[in-house]
Amino acid sequence: MKSKYFPLNKSVNTKLLVFFLIVAILPLLTLCYFSTNKSSEIVNKQFGNYGLYAVDQLKLHLDASLKQMDNISGNILTYLISSSIVIDDHEPATYSEYIEEKGLKRYMSSFENTNILSVNVVTPNGRFMGNDGIVTERLLNSDFWQQASLQSGKRILIHHPDYYSSAPAGDVISLILPIKDHYGLPARSKMLIDMKADSIMSLLKAFEDDTKSHLQVRNLDGGIVLQTSASYVSHANDIVWSKPLESENWVVEASIPYPVFFESSRIILKYSLFIAVMSLVLGLVMAGFFSFQITKPIKKMAQSMRRFGQGELSIQTPIYASDELGYLSETFNRMTGQIRDLIDEISTTEKLKSEAELKALHYQINPHLLFNTLNSIQWKARLAGQTDILKMLEHLVAVLEGSFNVKQVLVPLHTELEIIHHYLQMQRYRYGDVFTYSLQIEPDLEQRLVPRMVLQPLFENIFFHGFIDGQGHIAFTISSKDNHIHAEIVDDGLGIRAEHMAFLSTGQVIPGKTGGLGMRNVDERFKHHFGEPYGLVIHSERNKGTKVKLKWPKTL
Repeated sequence: MKSKYFPLNKSVNTKLLVFFLIVAILPLLTLCYFSTNKSSEIVNKQFGNYGLYAVDQLKLHLDASLKQMDNISGNILTYLISSSIVIDDHEPATYSEYIEEKGLKRYMSSFENTNILSVNVVTPNGRFMGNDGIVTERLLNSDFWQQASLQSGKRILIHHPDYYSSAPAGDVISLILPIKDHYGLPARSKMLIDMKADSIMSLLKAFEDDTKSHLQVRNLDGGIVLQTSASYVSHANDIVWSKPLESENWVVEASIPYPVFFESSRIILKYSLFIAVMSLVLGLVMAGFFSFQITKPIKKMAQSMRRFGQGELSIQTPIYASDELGYLSETFNRMTGQIRDLIDEISTTEKLKSEAELKALHYQINPHLLFNTLNSIQWKARLAGQTDILKMLEHLVAVLEGSFNVKQVLVPLHTELEIIHHYLQMQRYRYGDVFTYSLQIEPDLEQRLVPRMVLQPLFENIFFHGFIDGQGHIAFTISSKDNHIHAEIVDDGLGIRAEHMAFLSTGQVIPGKTGGLGMRNVDERFKHHFGEPYGLVIHSERNKGTKVKLKWPKTL
C-alpha cells in the first residue's frame, strides 16, 4: 500500500533555514544584551553579599574566641574569690601554701584544650604559675611581655610566641588581664591566656584566596592588629567590607580592588557573546539536521501504530536514537508488549475463574453431603435410643455450621461463644465431667464483632495439647478497655515447651509437630481484619498451664 507520508522538499528546507536565521538572530542578540546586564548585576550583588557574609563570619569567629577567653578569666577570678586562697610573691613556705598553689594550677590547666594553649598567672616579681611548656625566662624577657607589662589595662594581641619550649606552629591570640583586686594574689599580678589562632588565620587566608582581597584587623585608633599581607597598596576606589567586633574595639576589614570586584561582569559579557555566536551557528546546523532527519523515525512509528491498529499485535517500531523520539518508540514497544501480556493475563484469568467456579460448585456439594450424612446418623441414633450420640451429633452439627458459614467474615461475639458452648459439650460427652469451665464477660460486649471461628481453634488446642484425658480447668475472661476488647483464655494444662515457644512467638510452625497452626491462623486473621497491633499473645510455662491473650477494637 502506498504511504501517505512524503519527504520534505529541499526548497522548503532552505526557506526554513533562512526564516530561522532572520527570526532567531534578533531575539538572541536581545537576550544576550539583557541577560548579560542582569547577570552582571546579580553576580556583583551576590559577590558583595558574600563578602559581607564572610567578613561577618570572621567577626563572629573572633568574637567567639575572645568571649571564650573572657569566660575563662572570669571563672578563674570567681575561683580565687570563692576559695579564699592566699599566694605570696615567693615559693610556697608551708605545705598548705603548696596545696593552695597546686590547686590553682590544676584549676587553670582544666581550661586547656586543643584551642586553649595555656592559662597562666605571673606575679610582679616574675613568679610564674601555669603551663609547664612555657619557659619563664623567655616569657619575661620577650618584647611581647615587656610591652604588656608597661600597660595597666586589659590587652589582646595576635602574635607568634617564642616563649614555649615547643613553639606552636602558628599564631596565637594572647589575653593579658591585670588582676586589679588582690583576690589572694600579690598586687599587680597578671593573667595570661593563650589561644590558637590557626582557625582564624585559615579563614582569613581562605577568604583572601577566594576573593583576591586584602584582610586586616584594626583597632579604633587605626592601628593594625593583624593583616594577611603587609605589601598591599590600597586605592581610593577599592571596595571595602568591614564589621566591628562586639567584645573588643576592633574592626575586621576586607579590601578588594575595583577591577577585581567587577572582573566577573567582564567575563560574563565575554562568554555571553561567545555563546550567542556559537548558539546561532549550532542552531543553524541543528535546524538543518532535524529538518532532514526527524521525520524518518516519526514516519516509522506512525506506520507501526497503523499496523498495530489493524491487528498486528507483534509489531515493534525501530529505535534510532536515545532522544525523546527514541523514548516514544521505546514506550510504544513497551505498550504493545504490555497489551499482549494483558490479553494473555485476561485469558489466563478467565480460565482460572472458570476453574474456581467449578471448584466452588464442588465445595458447595461437600458440606451438603456431610450434613445429610450427619442427619442420617442422628436419625439412626434416635431410633437406637443412643441419646449421648444424638446430643453429641447435635453439638457437632452446630460447630460445623459455624465453620462452613463462609458468607460472614465478622460475627457477633455471642455467636462464637455459642460455638464454644457446643464444642465443650462435645468434649464433655467424650471425656465426661473431668474438666471445668468458667466464663466472665461484660454484658455489652456480646454484640461486638469478632472474626468468625477464631475461638474454637484455641479451645481445641487446650484439649489436644494441654489437657491429659480432658482433665483441667479453663477460665475465659472478656473485658473492655480504651475502646478495645481484651480476652484471656487460661488453662492449667501441660503448658508449652520453652523451645516450642520460640517458634510460636514468631508465627512459625514447630518442626516435626502439628501444633501451632491453629494459633498462627487465628493471629493472622486478627491482623488481616484489624491491623498489625492486634492479635494474640501467648504466655506459657511447662507443667503450669498456658495463657492466651486476644486484643481487637470494638466493632459494631
